[in-house]
Amino acid sequence: MTPKYLKMNKSFAIPILFFIALLITVYLILPIVSDFSNSNKELEMREKEALAIENYYKDIHDNFNKLKEYQESLGKIDSSLPADSFMPSLFNYLQKISTENGVFLKSVNLDVVSKKKTEEETAKKIQEEYVNIELIGFYDGFENFLKSIEKSSRLIEIEEVQIRKEGKEVLAEGLSTLNLLLKVYSY
Repeated sequence: MTPKYLKMNKSFAIPILFFIALLITVYLILPIVSDFSNSNKELEMREKEALAIENYYKDIHDNFNKLKEYQESLGKIDSSLPADSFMPSLFNYLQKISTENGVFLKSVNLDVVSKKKTEEETAKKIQEEYVNIELIGFYDGFENFLKSIEKSSRLIEIEEVQIRKEGKEVLAEGLSTLNLLLKVYSY
């Protein structure tokens, strides 16, 4: 026979066991479930970030492939804005065009145009240079030369044009002198 004090009342033991089970649930199981839920949310967020990065790089790759289709046009743009010292190639280009159009390139000079540069202009990557050229020839040759300059892939603007005829012998032959001030762009 078991002593009376060892016998517990079942009505007293069941609520204590439920209370202990509740404490275990609240302090042990719920934090684990909460951590698991937070980990799942973080995992979903990281998966979305990874998918966004993957889509970003896919878009870059697609755009790169699209740019490859325009390789020739981009090459023309790149040649129109040379990055290095472009003056020798520009002088050669002007000599070639003048010869093709039947005019004589008498002189080519870099010209300094005085202009106050603002901070915005100095921050621009595209630089402007001025070139003064003097040509000798007939009007048709000048016209063709100017058209060739305008049609070229290089970024050249004609700022000033001066045509003059010199001497009686030049007037008889129809030769004239053409002075041009060109604005040329580079990086």
